Amino acid sequence: MKTPVEGLAKVDLLGSGGYHGVNQIAVGFWIPQSHSDELAVMVWSRQVLGSWTFCKMLEWRNWQTHWTQNPAPFTGHEGSSPSSSTSGAAEGDGRDGCANPWFAKPLVALLIGVATIPALPAPAQEPARPDADPPEAANPAGKPDWLSLGGEFRVRYENRQNLGYREGSDDGYLLVRTRLDIGIEPTDWLKFGFQGQDARAPAIREGVGNIGAFRDGFDIRQAYVRIGRSQSPVAVTVGRQLLAYGDQRLVGALDWANTSRAFDAVKLELRASSAKVDVFSASVVQNDPFRRINQSAEGNNLHGVYGAIEDVIPGSTLEPYVLWQTTPVVVDELNVRGDMDRYTAGLRVWGSDLGPWDYNVALVGQRGDLAGASIEAWAYYAELGYSIDANLDPRLYVDYNFGSGDDDPSDGVVGGFVDIYPTAHRWYGYNDLVGWRNLKNIRLGAEVKPHRKLGLQFDFHSYWLVSKRDALYNVGGRLAVAPPPEGATEAKVGDELNATFSAAVTEAIGLSGGIGYMFPGPYLKANSPGHGNTFSYLAIAIKF
Repeated sequence: MKTPVEGLAKVDLLGSGGYHGVNQIAVGFWIPQSHSDELAVMVWSRQVLGSWTFCKMLEWRNWQTHWTQNPAPFTGHEGSSPSSSTSGAAEGDGRDGCANPWFAKPLVALLIGVATIPALPAPAQEPARPDADPPEAANPAGKPDWLSLGGEFRVRYENRQNLGYREGSDDGYLLVRTRLDIGIEPTDWLKFGFQGQDARAPAIREGVGNIGAFRDGFDIRQAYVRIGRSQSPVAVTVGRQLLAYGDQRLVGALDWANTSRAFDAVKLELRASSAKVDVFSASVVQNDPFRRINQSAEGNNLHGVYGAIEDVIPGSTLEPYVLWQTTPVVVDELNVRGDMDRYTAGLRVWGSDLGPWDYNVALVGQRGDLAGASIEAWAYYAELGYSIDANLDPRLYVDYNFGSGDDDPSDGVVGGFVDIYPTAHRWYGYNDLVGWRNLKNIRLGAEVKPHRKLGLQFDFHSYWLVSKRDALYNVGGRLAVAPPPEGATEAKVGDELNATFSAAVTEAIGLSGGIGYMFPGPYLKANSPGHGNTFSYLAIAIKF
């Protein structure tokens, strides 16, 4: 018989008008030792809209639903309690001033249904990407089978020369990251996941931009509850979690960065034998080294539907998706302040079981409104690979990336493509100097394996601007090199060479490293100091 297990997950639900009101949900679970077939589900909800507040606790035992008052205060959010109420509560049930949230009964019914659905066979998986997260926590000897413990310790040295294409502007520093993983799985359909993370950047130069990507003291990277078996037709995950879809060019965990990326989200997974769709509502967590506990920003929301359908085209997977990003305060190209709604819709098609061939293509469009300016942007990419049956297991590949730019910075139309929350490091050059916006990029590359535990990769990139009136943007989407007011005379940015390796020393220890050099082209020479940029790194990761 399992020992008592209890847990708590909380998430802020920020809807289309999220910056006008905040939905806060706390979900608690308790499995008593004497009745392992019983489950108490407690759902607290609070919606803050002006002075109106509602709250409710539900309890479910032996597959029965009972409505009761919250028996104890809850201090999980800013010292507040779900049992507390205000005199302004509307539509109350007459008990303690609380109202019945409209979603409470459907939510409990969904949780009950998810828990009872049997698992489906596992579908085909996309080949693992180098920036993918490490496996889940292991289960050391002597631990109960419902508890898993693990973690990772990663150290990476980075050296950058000629930052900003300026000679002598160099920086070398360590990135040290420690993760601790705890998993509690009292049944095969219920899992609590927690991951703490401590990220340091010793000796990094003062005043570096976006310091939250490099260092952040011990914080909560993941804290969620998942209801549903691993291959269940229906599963729900609530709390702080990772979102990574497709090849992560639009939504990814950004595990290359020292602090990475997580979301406060609710995710519903629907799965059939050859198809899957995720429906989610999320807000990205802001990595802030000056805040004790990182939080998501109110109103910075991402809602989406992402699907995957297998074998419509033999040996291939189709991934249609729609994403809706909201931001409460932005400034358009005419310095007008307002809010933003960006809609991104696309289709990715990829296949890797086509004999020696593999491919990966996508077409993406963006529409919406940015402080009154119309968003009209688009992007696409196409990659083709060929694996040779020979010594070293070589694979050759070529790809082309296109992201639209803004043809006229004063016409009230935003034409630059934005890749939202990507893991873009491996796609546009390891120096991280170039991003998908206002970009034409050809990449030629080769992968070889001199040993089964050693992989080498070589890439050549050539870059051009789409619009000479728009800027060069870096991998994070930030403006890197602006053109003159009248527009640039040359679109050719430059070329970059990368060489990287990865080695599995043991099952728990991995080494990786690489070097890249940007050869400046006419655009960089005319609009920046014009010196070549070098990036090198060496890393070790230890899993425990």
